[in-house]
Amino acid sequence: MRASNVPEDLAGAILTIDLDAIVANYELLRTRAATETAAVVKADAYGLGAARVAPRLWGAGCRIFFVAHPAEGIALRATLPPEAEIHILNGLLPGTATYVQQRLIPVLGSLAEIDRWRAEGDGHACDIHIDTGMLRLGLAPDELALLAAAPDRLVGLDVRFVMSHFASADDDKTPQNAAQRDAFWAARKILPMGQTSFANSAGIFLGPEYRGGVVRAGFSLYGGSPTPWTTNPMRQAVTLMGRVLAVRDARPGDTVSYGATFKAEKPMRVATVGVGYADGYPRALSSKGFGNIDGVRLPVLGRVTMDLIMLDASAVPADNCRPGAWVELIGPNVPLDAVAEAAGTIGYEILTSLGPRYHRRYLPGE
Repeated sequence: MRASNVPEDLAGAILTIDLDAIVANYELLRTRAATETAAVVKADAYGLGAARVAPRLWGAGCRIFFVAHPAEGIALRATLPPEAEIHILNGLLPGTATYVQQRLIPVLGSLAEIDRWRAEGDGHACDIHIDTGMLRLGLAPDELALLAAAPDRLVGLDVRFVMSHFASADDDKTPQNAAQRDAFWAARKILPMGQTSFANSAGIFLGPEYRGGVVRAGFSLYGGSPTPWTTNPMRQAVTLMGRVLAVRDARPGDTVSYGATFKAEKPMRVATVGVGYADGYPRALSSKGFGNIDGVRLPVLGRVTMDLIMLDASAVPADNCRPGAWVELIGPNVPLDAVAEAAGTIGYEILTSLGPRYHRRYLPGE
């Protein structure tokens, strides 16, 4: 979980998380899926605060939650009603007793884990994960064949979900999606117990045969696009506003930031803003990122530093960009996915990197 909130007057930036937008995104995905929709709240709800996000999703009717590690599950258990289902995607770590005591449901991804849970799980629920093309976690084809030949290895297991995970669902043209779909439904004949869970956020939009009985909504809950091939249907859930700390006049020939990688070719105004790579604003945005004031784009000049960035504020009226003013770094004019594209990464990484030095504001307010 994130550190305690930094007071607004002591922070270099304000990170606003719109809980109503996250709920609206959940409801949109649930409607589109037309089936039960679980919420993935791993990595502290993708960096936005699981202790605030998960209860709101529970209030919207979500009853199934996925996290990566058992420690995340323990923390989440303290924020949700006892009947909430909490599934652990990364499988069965050595502390089996913790899963039982905290009623955490492990996603078993190997025959060894299946055997251990059958011996030590005391009859508690579990999931079985099938690898259909990620080569990451899940039963490999040879293990699935062994299960087909020895189904008694599953006797006594309370299997909640049989599940898999897409590798390329955000590409609606790749043949890998259909290959994974076919592999999953073939494996389902060997593992007919429990419900199926297949689609992530993007998979929901591929069609009914890609979804399964329960879909797992993650990144798109937080405003990321599940459909890169068309307009993002999700509501923006995050706004990052950086505080202007100083404004300097640059003359032709002056250089900006470390390494002198940017040289002014004409007179310009340079705004220094209190956000840097220690706050999760990627160094890869050096000379590529941008902010926005009143609809005016402010390009990043030179290298992103640990605590600061410098922006070209020449096109902004001086009264609108002075120390104490605010620059939009993620928001309606600077979409999350545009920030990720400029940094050569994905929105998932941008969200989960947002650091603890921000003042975090949740909407609606207390």
